[in-house]
Amino acid sequence: MNFWIALWKVVFVFSLGIFAVMAVWVTVAGLGDIRKLFAAIEKSHRVKSE
Repeated sequence: MNFWIALWKVVFVFSLGIFAVMAVWVTVAGLGDIRKLFAAIEKSHRVKSE
């Protein structure tokens, strides 16, 4: 196999792996942020209604 083909395969697979890790990371962190947002909104509405 040609050196350049092997090199680009490695770069491609590495990039896909990094993308997959970052996609999971952003999804998990985003869900946590959305939960915090809704909790803050609920708390704000409870304070205003009292």
